[in-house]
Amino acid sequence: MRQSVVKAKGTTFSTIEIGKGPVVLFLHGFPDSKESFIPLMEKISSKGYRCIAVTLRGYEPQSITHWSKLHLTDLIEDVKEWIESESWGKIHFIGHDWGAVIGYVCAMHYPNRFHSLTAMSVPMLKKLPEGLLWTPQQTLHSWYILLFQVPLIAELLIKANQYALIDYFWKEWSKGYQAPAEHLNQIKASFENPGVLASALSYYRNLSDLFSASGRETFLSWMDAKVSAPTQILFGAEDTCIHPRLYKSMIQAEDFPFGLKLEELEGVGHFPHLESTEKVASFCLDWIERNLS
Repeated sequence: MRQSVVKAKGTTFSTIEIGKGPVVLFLHGFPDSKESFIPLMEKISSKGYRCIAVTLRGYEPQSITHWSKLHLTDLIEDVKEWIESESWGKIHFIGHDWGAVIGYVCAMHYPNRFHSLTAMSVPMLKKLPEGLLWTPQQTLHSWYILLFQVPLIAELLIKANQYALIDYFWKEWSKGYQAPAEHLNQIKASFENPGVLASALSYYRNLSDLFSASGRETFLSWMDAKVSAPTQILFGAEDTCIHPRLYKSMIQAEDFPFGLKLEELEGVGHFPHLESTEKVASFCLDWIERNLS
């Protein structure tokens, strides 16, 4: 395992890299870090792939930027810049949570950069209003998103009692899984860096931003867009962050013209790459090998 960096628009992002071969890019979500992909990267790299996990913009001091530069249209530019500056060519993309959301939008805008996309634990947000209509339980699951909209108060509550809310998210969203204390402590330590927690929360705050140019561009960009890369979506049947029923109402084959595979994982919650690493690795490798050209 090697630690390195990639750059986009003069900003440096830390990475973990394992293996050699065609590039498989991994992007994490909230509240998480690139390190959570290490077990999955070890499995996939052993089959002849160069696995690279990158820390998302704003999740480390050197990549903190103004909130207005943390819209999806900005975040997908980071991915495009990494691919071009590092000469990766076409890649396979594996994203979890926010990493999955970024993956969907990347494959809408830059399909020629992707061999395949595997998205975990979040459906494409294009049909979210329809999904909430058919799955009203999700409104209760999403209470934390409303909390995150309140600057300063959200940060204070998350930091309270040694980041007890972070522990709660991991325990509640994957009730059958005990996250390693070392990993949770690493996440909390990253949020101790000035500005990092606010940057991570800006991802949520910017979802409803229609006042800035980037916010309007993000909203309009996925209204009629298609995910133009072969897409596999993995989700846990026991996920209490994103209700499993949402996938049935929000995921439509017509939005994935290059192929769609939907897999519900029994006995798994919101963090399938950690809860069921062997099974997820098998699904990921199968999808990668189906889409090598």
